Amino acid sequence: MTFNMKRLEGKVAIVTGAGQGIGYGIGKRFAEEGAHVVVAEINPTTAAQAAKDYSQIGPEALAYPIDIGDPDRTPQMAADVAAHFGRIDILVNNAGISDKLTLMEMTPKDWDDMHYVNTRGLLFTTQAVARQMIAQVPDEVIQAGESQQCYGKIVNIASIAGRRGRADAIHYSTSKASVITITQATAMELAPYHINVNAICPAAVWTALYQHLDQRMADKLNLAPGEFYQQRIKKVPLRRGGNIEEIGAMAAFLCSDEADYITAQSYNIDGGSEMN
Repeated sequence: MTFNMKRLEGKVAIVTGAGQGIGYGIGKRFAEEGAHVVVAEINPTTAAQAAKDYSQIGPEALAYPIDIGDPDRTPQMAADVAAHFGRIDILVNNAGISDKLTLMEMTPKDWDDMHYVNTRGLLFTTQAVARQMIAQVPDEVIQAGESQQCYGKIVNIASIAGRRGRADAIHYSTSKASVITITQATAMELAPYHINVNAICPAAVWTALYQHLDQRMADKLNLAPGEFYQQRIKKVPLRRGGNIEEIGAMAAFLCSDEADYITAQSYNIDGGSEMN
């Protein structure tokens, strides 16, 4: 995939879970488009490596090891990033976990662990960063009630699993449906401050997270490694899985000036698996 754009030149972007997988692809694309990327990642090793990679292809990147499910940590992160770079322009809530369990297999801990990251973490990270974004909006813009310019972009990584219930992943599909709803609600609350909020709903993307899920299902169903994934993508109209570069491209577009009139929307990147 080649392009020649610097649509995010000089922007400061926090990408949660950017140490690997989809988050890494988003951070890499942002760096290529000229953004300073803050790698908000629970694993300090992968956070440091990703920040090093991004700094080699774009402007200064920053590793910020953090458990985004802890609402006591996210306000400090927002303050630290703003102090270091002077502002925050973009937040991508990508960090999340995935699993497949039936109704009868699930425990309260399974449910709580899923929502700890996928909804609680996302919501309170949004709250902390949105406060900083709002503080950056000039008073006269707020008083005028309208602006041709956006003062912040937030992108939430949901899933096509949030479009309808999955019988074998109730806790996961519920968490991602909540992400879509949170996207809509926060977009309405932040619209008076000219901060846009949108979501991306990927399907199967062969990342470390999906490989772990594939292995779990292989063990459970007596399948060969990779067979569960292959069965999944055979049901996709385009007959393939997605890739991190495609998710990164959509995120970069939604965070660019080209998407200033887009908010409260959720976009499927799924090869035609869902049509809403």
